[in-house]
Amino acid sequence: MAVGARSAAIARHLQYVSPRKFRQFISRVELAVDCIRDVTARRYRLPWKTVAALSAALAYFLSPIDLIPDFIPLSGFIDDAAVLAMVFGAAEADLRGYCSWRGLDPHEYFDALVAS
Repeated sequence: MAVGARSAAIARHLQYVSPRKFRQFISRVELAVDCIRDVTARRYRLPWKTVAALSAALAYFLSPIDLIPDFIPLSGFIDDAAVLAMVFGAAEADLRGYCSWRGLDPHEYFDALVAS
């Protein structure tokens, strides 16, 4: 798929992502960062696979070196978001447990991210 066609497809997809859902996605990122902090400080325990996956996904999100460079409009963020979404899906049960431990409502973090 050509870069122009890929950018157009991504732009069409982003039309269905509401600002509220985008904020929710960013809240998930913040939740994962807080969770890793608590695990690192030994205040909370998670399976090592979850810690490794969340840490790697967050590092990929923050890294300027990506599969698709971040300076490319829309496309640069989409690969980061896809990696994070995949890891959040795999770690959802552990992150929900973390929410319970912190006294947070998991529904604020784990509703569907794309409006229907």
